[in-house]
Amino acid sequence: MQNLESFVYVFSFFVQSYYNTSYIDNIDKSIRDDTIDENTQLMIDNVKEFHTMRHQLCSKIFDYLKNDELLNTLVSSSGLEQFDVVPNKSICCISGVKLPPSHGILLYIPGSTKSSCVTVHKRYKRILYNFWYLVHFSEEIMVDIKIWLCKNPHSCENNATLVEKITHHQDKLFIKQGYVKVKNINEYIQCEMSQLPINHSS
Repeated sequence: MQNLESFVYVFSFFVQSYYNTSYIDNIDKSIRDDTIDENTQLMIDNVKEFHTMRHQLCSKIFDYLKNDELLNTLVSSSGLEQFDVVPNKSICCISGVKLPPSHGILLYIPGSTKSSCVTVHKRYKRILYNFWYLVHFSEEIMVDIKIWLCKNPHSCENNATLVEKITHHQDKLFIKQGYVKVKNINEYIQCEMSQLPINHSS
């Protein structure tokens, strides 16, 4: 797991990419032209390391749940809605066990061609949330930022100024929140997830 200093580069990269559609192209061009500066190269190295960690953690969840269909559906989805009760006689799509209505969650997963509704036992909620956050990290970190911007409109001269305001807001609050989430997810997947049995009696 990266330290906070390294994560600052990662977070800033994704926010910068969101607000500047040519940001990645400009980096690629500097690499081709061999004009890349040391700080940008350091950022690239940290982003690559972060991608590797995300891939490894997601692979652990794939190996543990052994439900590629559900997880691949989450990967390709643009959104997710959760309901804290399931219809009678619902079956957990992970364990195959029948669910009492209050013991399951129903997930509505919209897709580009078709939408899906799946029911799972509540014990898997944290695993699936962690997987969703890792896969959709670049979108998830923007949720709180967008809420903050709606409540606190800024008249910035350019995107660079806006990104600077976001990343330095309240002593890097958004970055620290993201770092704590990723750190907790990493610790859960590495240490706690394997202790949760797949099968459940109710």
